[in-house]
Amino acid sequence: MTEAHALPHVRHARAAQASLLLDVSLRALLGLLMTAPRTVTEVATALNVSPNRAQYLVGKLHRAEIATVTAVQPRAGRAMRRYGVTPRWFIPFEVTGADTLDAFLAAQLLPRVTRMMTLTAQQMRNHADQWGYWLEQHDETGSNLRLGDEQGQASDLFVGKAPLMANVGTLTLTARQAQELKARLIALFNEFEAPAVGGERYSVAVLLVRGEVD
Repeated sequence: MTEAHALPHVRHARAAQASLLLDVSLRALLGLLMTAPRTVTEVATALNVSPNRAQYLVGKLHRAEIATVTAVQPRAGRAMRRYGVTPRWFIPFEVTGADTLDAFLAAQLLPRVTRMMTLTAQQMRNHADQWGYWLEQHDETGSNLRLGDEQGQASDLFVGKAPLMANVGTLTLTARQAQELKARLIALFNEFEAPAVGGERYSVAVLLVRGEVD
């Protein structure tokens, strides 16, 4: 096997690289090549795509100088190359092409939120055929909007034992309470971070931010 150059410890992205590094659809491929160098065949198998598709995707990263040939293994016909991606990148806001910091964040968050809503709707359809919203007075100054059917709110699904949550709410907290809530959420994530043997994949999104969402 002929060795190529080793991967650097950290790289700063250029504009042409930023669009690929931040492409949500390429996250699985980037993670795969960051973990260990792979051949195109190994990429195709790991991502369950055709060899031609794998070659196209890896080629995009290679042409942008994101994926690097780390080793070349001679074989009959064409040499087999292993591609790797540096496991740490800094992508400055200035090279992303986003006009504002809001747009910069939205480009990463919204596709994931949209996908989570699709998964939520699938689980809701499995639970009941008909759905609607209940808009009810919450207190003297506000109201609640909750999912349900004509019989009432779907508490058995969203509050009961079913592993599904889709809540947006407002809490009135002191600065210390907000800090404590954040610490507890981080600790909870850390507690369940290790993959469970025989477990299924669940998507979790938590946002805690000062201010009120109507």
